[in-house]
Amino acid sequence: MYNGYKESFFVSFNAEDNLYYHASRDDSDTAVKTGEGVYEIPDKGAVIRVRRTDAAPGKSSAILQHTELENLGQNDLTVNNLSAVCLTGIGRGGNTPWKKHRFMIHFAHSCWQGEAQWRHVFAEDAGLYRTYNHGTQSTLRLQSKSSWSTCQYEPVIMIEDKELNKTWYVQLRCGNGWAIEIGVRGYRNDIELEIVASDCFEWNNCWGKTLSPGDTLSTCDAVSGCVDGGFEEAAADLTHANRAYMKTTFQNGTVPLCYNDYMNALWALPDKEKSISLIDAAAEAGAEYYVMDAGWYKTRGTGGELLDIGAWEINDELFGEGGLQGIFDHVRSKGMLPGIWLEIESSSSEAPVVKEHPDYVIRRNGHPVGGGRVLLDFRKAGVRTYIRSVIDRLYSMGVRFIKNDYNANTGPSIDPDGPESVREHSKAFERFIDEVRAAYPDLIIENCGSGAMRSDMGTLSHFHLQSVSDQEDYFRLPSIVSGSSVCYPPERCGVWTYPYPVKIDHRGSFRPSQEFTARFSDCKNTVYNMVTGLSGAMYLSGRIDCADVMNKKLIRYGTELFKKYRVNISSSVPVFPTSTFDIDDDGVNSFGLLDNDAGLLLLYVWNNVNEPVNDFKVDISKYVTSGSIHVCDVFPHLLGYRITADKSDNGSLLAMLPSGPSALFAVIKI
Repeated sequence: MYNGYKESFFVSFNAEDNLYYHASRDDSDTAVKTGEGVYEIPDKGAVIRVRRTDAAPGKSSAILQHTELENLGQNDLTVNNLSAVCLTGIGRGGNTPWKKHRFMIHFAHSCWQGEAQWRHVFAEDAGLYRTYNHGTQSTLRLQSKSSWSTCQYEPVIMIEDKELNKTWYVQLRCGNGWAIEIGVRGYRNDIELEIVASDCFEWNNCWGKTLSPGDTLSTCDAVSGCVDGGFEEAAADLTHANRAYMKTTFQNGTVPLCYNDYMNALWALPDKEKSISLIDAAAEAGAEYYVMDAGWYKTRGTGGELLDIGAWEINDELFGEGGLQGIFDHVRSKGMLPGIWLEIESSSSEAPVVKEHPDYVIRRNGHPVGGGRVLLDFRKAGVRTYIRSVIDRLYSMGVRFIKNDYNANTGPSIDPDGPESVREHSKAFERFIDEVRAAYPDLIIENCGSGAMRSDMGTLSHFHLQSVSDQEDYFRLPSIVSGSSVCYPPERCGVWTYPYPVKIDHRGSFRPSQEFTARFSDCKNTVYNMVTGLSGAMYLSGRIDCADVMNKKLIRYGTELFKKYRVNISSSVPVFPTSTFDIDDDGVNSFGLLDNDAGLLLLYVWNNVNEPVNDFKVDISKYVTSGSIHVCDVFPHLLGYRITADKSDNGSLLAMLPSGPSALFAVIKI
């Protein structure tokens, strides 16, 4: 027994299971258990091994597992489905096997600039309900396709049993397509819910694999668990598990403060004058890394900076005497470490590496994937050697931070074996990143890709940081950041923080001016951005070199608070005092990072109402352990912003904010 349900798996072979739901008989029904987690299927000549770890180190009760299959027979065996995790028996017990509004399903939509948007729906509203004598075909299926593993949904699902006050959850860890299905199993009143999840599903882009005698197959990893409580308790357990299973750590033990010159700043159009100005401003603001984004390399007139990648030839002419090395030297002279943007998996079709080695390119049905902008195949040793030479050269110049972007994807299938080859390519790329980290332990590598279209924990665990989004409108970021903090640890959530934003529409025409500086003199834009940045790993950006004296002070105070409390962010779990909220929510919302060990709640309140908010109530009684609450730190200290304990309601806070968009940050001793 595991957390209240039996050890189980789902497998089907040779197209014998032609039903499209999991609550039917499958080959696991004929399996014979021969050892701990080991099952033989005699009529198929196959052995299944459910590989589980013990509970995650630390505070989580989660189990990390995957499933392996070996063909021990004399004939080829075509695998149609193999679960990474299969949780059955959900909902057994209680007064009734099923009743309306007993089960709540928690899941998150995801899309470019709209990542991690959580939904909480009753099972019947999600299409899960009882029928009668026939196997219930009602299912809820989530999936994302291709190597953009989070482009449709986050690979996380939770089932909350409100009668038993328990929540089961599953998170897949894969850098490719996947499917998660909740199904109803059984007949009449003898029914239960189940979760089946894997990247080895027919429903994942018609995935399938034929195993010759002696061949093996392994699914991606999955994390699963069951907790007392609901959504927040499951999110906390998952956060602790994801923290424990990370493969990367920060050298000094804390997440660094980075400035990146892209978002609402230079927009990939750097030069010496602009870069020096921003480097100086970033140093004054307290940044520890200065990361130069796209636009630093030579272009060949093929249509823009994103179609000129792959050669990675430094455009020293952009940066005057001293070239790019001179810029890096200036970064170091200001007490920061230099970083650079790469998109190491992509290349222009005109780049020498592709011209000289056409076999380095990923293909589908014999054709290069991507047209003028192709993808390099990391299953090829030559590709790995070439990209390693690019990284070696930049490291020798002093680069200690790489932002790896991923603005294209493989599609659902690549040669020679369709979706299975996508899996193999993704794994080869992850192994390459591991090799780079081993060679350069002081090099931070950020995972960024089309916002966060490849932000599953299987990929992220190989990196140090994950950009949660490239959302350009700052008032749409809080729902993305707070939602993402459930999917991966808050200290790994890279949050764009861009006071003095320059819209991409003006990227080429913008010039600093007194009018531009005066536009933000009320400080509201700076405060809102800094508050959001404090809710994860702050990525400072924007034209902060244009800031006036007051806004510079606010930026510096915000970065000092980040450095003061980043150790708490790194041991906290996400909480939602006023529930999760949507990207276009025009109300007042709150979010918290709870560090139980330190007895602190980091609280964030955002007002998107076009009028002042007085005495907005935030109930935090659920998190209070000392019997009282005390406000320790508040940002900002400006007229119109205030948060105090509600004297008439112990365990609640009252917030005051000016008309929106506006925000405040508070540290509460609980």
